[in-house]
Amino acid sequence: MFPTSFLVLCLAVSQVTANVLDDQGASCSAKICGNLTISDPFGFVSEHATDTKCGRLGFEVHCNNSIPYLGYYRRKYRFRILDIFYDNSSLLVADIHKLEDFSGSDSKGCHVLTANTSSKVGLPFLVSPVNLNLIFYCCNKTLESQLQDRGLVETKCAHNLLVRVGEHYDDSSNYQQFSVEGCSTTLVPVLGISGKVSASSYEQLISDGFLLTWQSSPHATAYLTICCQVSDSIPVGHSSANNAP
Repeated sequence: MFPTSFLVLCLAVSQVTANVLDDQGASCSAKICGNLTISDPFGFVSEHATDTKCGRLGFEVHCNNSIPYLGYYRRKYRFRILDIFYDNSSLLVADIHKLEDFSGSDSKGCHVLTANTSSKVGLPFLVSPVNLNLIFYCCNKTLESQLQDRGLVETKCAHNLLVRVGEHYDDSSNYQQFSVEGCSTTLVPVLGISGKVSASSYEQLISDGFLLTWQSSPHATAYLTICCQVSDSIPVGHSSANNAP
């Protein structure tokens, strides 16, 4: 079989396979949660339910008190869905645990931010590179001399929790570039939709959310990639008949 014929066959097989796998998540009628319409590829999970047969695997949306949450963390809702953009396969979400770290603060200070928001994101979703990094520093010493130089501002917590706005999000970034001696670092992606991005507006930035994306046809893409790799490994003009005894 010639490489071109092999690639055509792979295209057909990948499309059929994608259709079969996608059908494993039934396409159901759209539902409303709050002011959002939940439809394919997402599956609506009502308030007292634990699962749904609708939507694709990993696209569960839990509706709790008319608030939609991305539901692949079933026990603890971590991402509140603010908007869904079906046309370009993306959604706006907010890390509610990070907001709770500040809203629950008291005279003893805030909860210590330890986990990067991106560590909670798993397939089929990716953090979009259009987001900016909001970088928090929890320090064991005073950094007054570095506040202006590094663009750091104090938070409403104790003086040892500082924040600044970094560059655009990059999943391949070397986190060492964000490090400050004597401080632990936590990164939170933000889209900055409320106007000028200022570190002093860190709570509003987190509340406004950040952008996640998903692949519209993940199965077809995966199979096509494999086929292309196999096809490229077959020399031009090579036929399976050449190997016949």
